[in-house]
Amino acid sequence: MGARPAARQAGARLLGCLVLGLAAFVPTCSALWPRPEAYTLGSRTLCLARHLEWKAVQGFSSDILEEGFVRYQGIIRDLPLGLGHNPRHNNSLGWLDGLSDDALAARLLAELGGQTGGEAATGNGRKAAGARRRDELALAAGSTAGAGAAGRRKRCHLVRTIEVSVTSSDQSLNLETRESYTLDVASPAIVIQANSVFGALRALESLSQMLRRRSVLPGSALEALVPPEAIWPAEEEGAQGGEGGDAQGAGAAASGAGGDLPQRRRRKKKDKTVLLVEEVDIYDAPRFRYRGLLIDTARHFLPVSVIKTHLDAMTMVKMNVLHWHLTDDQSFPWQTEELPELAERGSFAPEAVYTPADIKEVVRYARFRGVRVIPELDTPGHTASWGKAYPELLTRCYDTAAGRTGEPPEPSDKLGPINPARNETYGFLWRLIREATRSFPDPYLHLGGDEVEHECWKSNPEVQAFMTAQKWGDDFARLEGYYMQQVIQLAASAGRAPIVWQEAYDRGVKLPAGTRVQVWKWWKDAAQEAQQARFAASAERRMALERPGSAQAAAVQLQLGSEPGPCANGACSPMDGEQEAWKAELQAVTGDGYDAILSAPWYLNLGCYASDDWKKYYAVDPTDFPGTTEQKDRVLGGTACAWGEYIDAVNSINRVWPRAAAVAERLWSKDATDVDTAADRLADLRCRMLSRGIAAQSMGPGFCPGEMTTRM
Repeated sequence: MGARPAARQAGARLLGCLVLGLAAFVPTCSALWPRPEAYTLGSRTLCLARHLEWKAVQGFSSDILEEGFVRYQGIIRDLPLGLGHNPRHNNSLGWLDGLSDDALAARLLAELGGQTGGEAATGNGRKAAGARRRDELALAAGSTAGAGAAGRRKRCHLVRTIEVSVTSSDQSLNLETRESYTLDVASPAIVIQANSVFGALRALESLSQMLRRRSVLPGSALEALVPPEAIWPAEEEGAQGGEGGDAQGAGAAASGAGGDLPQRRRRKKKDKTVLLVEEVDIYDAPRFRYRGLLIDTARHFLPVSVIKTHLDAMTMVKMNVLHWHLTDDQSFPWQTEELPELAERGSFAPEAVYTPADIKEVVRYARFRGVRVIPELDTPGHTASWGKAYPELLTRCYDTAAGRTGEPPEPSDKLGPINPARNETYGFLWRLIREATRSFPDPYLHLGGDEVEHECWKSNPEVQAFMTAQKWGDDFARLEGYYMQQVIQLAASAGRAPIVWQEAYDRGVKLPAGTRVQVWKWWKDAAQEAQQARFAASAERRMALERPGSAQAAAVQLQLGSEPGPCANGACSPMDGEQEAWKAELQAVTGDGYDAILSAPWYLNLGCYASDDWKKYYAVDPTDFPGTTEQKDRVLGGTACAWGEYIDAVNSINRVWPRAAAVAERLWSKDATDVDTAADRLADLRCRMLSRGIAAQSMGPGFCPGEMTTRM
């Protein structure tokens, strides 16, 4: 006897929520990460046919696009029921998740022009509406649509086809690759238009983020509104997706996971489901052409499977450059064909190496997701591991203390940077660079050039003699510049344009016009101060500098409640009180006509557990520095860096994601400054990552079904 009054009260509450919710719901497309440039929301909620037809029309198709179809078919097929729960607003993530079955049925019916039984939402009228809710919805769904339509049910508008039109056959990945797209979500076809296959892939990712899966319970009003073609039978739950059996493809580990929200039925094995999406028209394009993530496989070896997972996550947030820091002092894991002894003696273990087949696999996996792979061969410093196989390549350090006593300096056991005084050095480097160009097809090669210690060079008689012959005195910065110029010329001879860390620029190396300078220091040293002072003096002869309005950054900082200050409670990041250094460096680099890549404020390996450091990453605008419009146009974008001193295969994904997504959105979206709404969308993204098997870090209290199945 007590069940019916309780049901009436529940129905009344649901109707009240419906009346309020339909007036101010948040469209699912606004939860996209990164935010699209522009969208126009339609008036209907659409149902996707279970057997969607995917086809390339009116343009160019390719293996990249066809594999993209297979991959996203798997992602859509394995989309779980509901994404999660965000306690900030005591609601689910995405309005389609938050509506009850009856409220959703009422919305669909209203869109179809049927009666919603909408008595007043308060008092006795609301109670009466709640009591009659299911009967009215079922009757309305089965009513005729007018004369001549007897017996025809009102059904959700059905999407039967996904049509993709690509206008260019150019599949090269570089700075000129066009990633813009339009996405028209309508019935009976979703239409994607893009200039390149990579723009089409970005559109497919956006579409996959807008979809929501809902249970369709037997005999419910929602069941009466869903066309049979859109019903997913229960026996297909848990089907594995992905491309060619690759477990990295769809990330289906979380498919069908339990843990539904309060006031929602737990998904049962026998539940049927439907995929829903809002009618919307989207135009989207990236703000910056270079949106990167640096991984470090020299401090800790990362298996290929972990690198692939990073690439899957990068695809979700539309990053397009994997900066692969391949080697360093600690290890040389790259198994080269020209110089195999480097990995044999320089790797951590025989199994901790990347074979030519591994490299090829990673490059292909990245390319089919629209991601460039740029390797970094960091020299002349950071090369201790090279010396395990080729000690003669490095500079032998001498005991200068013995020299002070009148005795000739004695060679020590210590090896320093690469020896720039020997011609053999450059023949060795030519072999390595030439193989890098064969293994990595990207037009750019990162040549490092950071943190070069001069003490060993100063102590070495052979280097001293070379300096004397060049008449450089004791200016070892000129020796470093000489070395970098030789390496840059070798890269150019191999057909590669160079990227260097900022020290090469700061120390006055004559860089070719096409060199990209990566700005990473969030403090100033003597060389940096001198170079920036030189630029400031010459800037008076240039056109008047345009100081950009910093309204965006100020708005974000106000939402954070404070201005950037010193490190506190261990939550240090490069942004804390040190913004002026990288801004001055960007001003100087771009003022001298070089393109720049920003990394200084985006060091993911810094910070600490339980911090909101992603908000600091989100507050950064790479063009917020004094300079002309032309200078700001020379900022290609940026790279979030995950250096590997304390990041290994166990925690790599969890440490980087979803925090790197904050950088990704600032580099893609033209208008992304609202930290509060970003926090909700980032929690939504994290749940999506878990649903695809990406073990992204928690952003605070809440629940994602993928937590039940995804592990680090």
